[in-house]
Amino acid sequence: MSVSGLFNRRVRGFRIVEVVGLGVLLTLVTGVYLAKTVAGRERNEIARIEREIEDEQARKRLLEAEVAHLEQPRRIEALALAMGLQSVAASHETTEDALIDVARNRAPPAPVELNAETVAPDALAADAPEPGPDDAPTSSVPQGEGPR
Repeated sequence: MSVSGLFNRRVRGFRIVEVVGLGVLLTLVTGVYLAKTVAGRERNEIARIEREIEDEQARKRLLEAEVAHLEQPRRIEALALAMGLQSVAASHETTEDALIDVARNRAPPAPVELNAETVAPDALAADAPEPGPDDAPTSSVPQGEGPR
């Protein structure tokens, strides 16, 4: 059979070339559809992960602000005064090598209880950090994208 005969041969009223072309076309359409579907899923997964990263960064900033507040010297001093603590005398200072001997010869210290009445709430609240613009919760819809 010649090449021209292949183009002209008919099966049930259709030329073989038309049937093969339709099959190739359907295969391409299905492939493009599947590729777009997979790309859409991956795009959604990337957007979800980016939102999680932004949420974790905001949480990290809040925790860093809380640590900065808790480590403020004025706040620690107010707590120490409320518990009746005093600064360490020079006679109680020691070297690193002598710490083991100190630990062996000393009885464990008695636990100190902190009552809510002994701490002045105004002294601690005055040192609280102000919330910044970055501390506001972010929206869950990425910019440039709206509901479809």
